[in-house]
Amino acid sequence: MSLDEPDTTLAGRAAALSAALTRPHAFSHRTALDLLALPVPESLGSTDSLDVMTETAAGRVRRRGCVHHRGLESRSVTTVTGLSVVDPMHTWCDLGDLVGSTRLGLGDLVMVGDAVLARAARGTRKGASDRAEASRAALAAVLSSRVRPRGKRGLEAALPLLDHRSKSPMESWARVIFHEAGLPRPEINVEVFADDGSGFLGEFDFVWRAARVAAEYQGGHHADRRQRAQDSAKLQCARDEGWTVLEIWVEDLRHLGRRVTLLTRLAHLLRGTT
Repeated sequence: MSLDEPDTTLAGRAAALSAALTRPHAFSHRTALDLLALPVPESLGSTDSLDVMTETAAGRVRRRGCVHHRGLESRSVTTVTGLSVVDPMHTWCDLGDLVGSTRLGLGDLVMVGDAVLARAARGTRKGASDRAEASRAALAAVLSSRVRPRGKRGLEAALPLLDHRSKSPMESWARVIFHEAGLPRPEINVEVFADDGSGFLGEFDFVWRAARVAAEYQGGHHADRRQRAQDSAKLQCARDEGWTVLEIWVEDLRHLGRRVTLLTRLAHLLRGTT
């Protein structure tokens, strides 16, 4: 890009808008997700508009390509590449504004919330479990501090399902699908060892120890030949020790028929466990 050409990236457009605004402001909602490098739900689609928030008493921001929001006085703000952005926990709560106007659902709220908790947990000095509980309590406090927030029911339903150990948006989606199907809640991204302690079998995405069942979400990179060879060896080691290990592909979650097949099989394998 030459010096004469405008910066048309999201950050560049946000910087240009920020420079033109004289009142206190911060980027929020969808724009905040992008600037904070948090997962953006597919249901939000793509947009060139910028979400900007000002204090409630301030006048409306009327600029082309800008979606104005009020309430900055009750948000915490962070700085990203010199731009004021509503912080991750408040941004998650702000997603409640979008539940009624978009197809944003429980899976989307859990997907973003998992990423928010993971980031908050990394930013403290406590142990892993303490970090998780502290960050969840902080997120709950932010939500409870809101006065009649939009989408509160959906946010409250998502909050207990959040898990900072989730490592990808599709892992988060899979957990919500398990939950809505009434399956027992699995452990997330935990290590499994042989019963006699003789060896490490691997770390698995979803583990139901009582039933000796594990599942692995296989993202696109798992189609690589070398990765497939590693995955095959790992799964076979667990199976040799009496574990049932399922591979879950994106089609198993997105296509109704395959999703029903997956859930039916899991329900059969987990029958009698809680």
